[in-house]
Amino acid sequence: MKTIAVLIGLAGVVSAAALPNMSARADGMQSWVSSTGSGATCSRAQPCDSFLNAHAATFSGGQINCIDNGNFGFVVITKSITIDCSATFSNVTAGVSGVGVAVNGDGIIVTLRGLSVQGYGQQAIGIDLINAAELHVENCRIAGFGGLSPGHGIKVEPGNGITTKLYVLDTVIADNGLANSGGGIIVQPAGSGSARVMIERSHIETNTYGIFANGTGSTGVIAVHVRDSVIANNGVNGISAFTQAGKSTTSIVVDHSASNLNGGSGVLSQGAGGFITLKDSTVISNGTGLTAANGGTIFSYQNNALTGNVADGAPTAVLTLK
Repeated sequence: MKTIAVLIGLAGVVSAAALPNMSARADGMQSWVSSTGSGATCSRAQPCDSFLNAHAATFSGGQINCIDNGNFGFVVITKSITIDCSATFSNVTAGVSGVGVAVNGDGIIVTLRGLSVQGYGQQAIGIDLINAAELHVENCRIAGFGGLSPGHGIKVEPGNGITTKLYVLDTVIADNGLANSGGGIIVQPAGSGSARVMIERSHIETNTYGIFANGTGSTGVIAVHVRDSVIANNGVNGISAFTQAGKSTTSIVVDHSASNLNGGSGVLSQGAGGFITLKDSTVISNGTGLTAANGGTIFSYQNNALTGNVADGAPTAVLTLK
């Protein structure tokens, strides 16, 4: 009986000794920012005032939370992390580089939720996806990036040998771009970089270009799926797949979505290796509805609305619903 009692006592001592480390780890998995915060502790009781400090205080796989609606500056994300401001819809503003959020870490998984990423017409890029396994942008607003080049709301630019995935859900991307370039979502890998992009239940409006997949700088694959979304009132083209022979196969599927009221083409596929597939979608009141140029291909499932454009254009091939 004495032996059992001693063992139980030792177990209690070991458990008690382990508690501080467990507590420290729990704190490191959650950090907080507040408009009245300061310092770099970033605990719930002592929140910090910037996403940059909170990122430094949070372990990989952890989460940054917003206590109230504040302006928490820019952040460079280099680890798997979630920033969740769903309850407060807090602000991100670009730093000296002109970038609001830069995501750059090999194999990381990042979620940005409930953020207002603001460029105020003076900055370069809202969210710059350089390197990550996955970036999830949910219930955000990204607007006003156009004062500095390149003027991108979201830029997807994986480099040589990098494959990245972007998921955009329930998000508004508006008022981004320069006079004749830039825009809402620009997918532009380099070298052999590849990108896979899913855009769902989102509005990409009043940018220079809406969704622009540019494969001319890479030999990797660009695959974009747009579902239940509106791409409208952009100055040039709404949805563009742009590439050339020997460069990235650039494919966009437009599913139950609308590309309307754009100044150029509602849908443009340009260059051999450029493919756009339309299913149950609307292309109305654009300068040109459908444009296929230099070997680009536009497939239609024959259940789309194509009318009321200055020139409607036509798909290059039709598919049968199955």
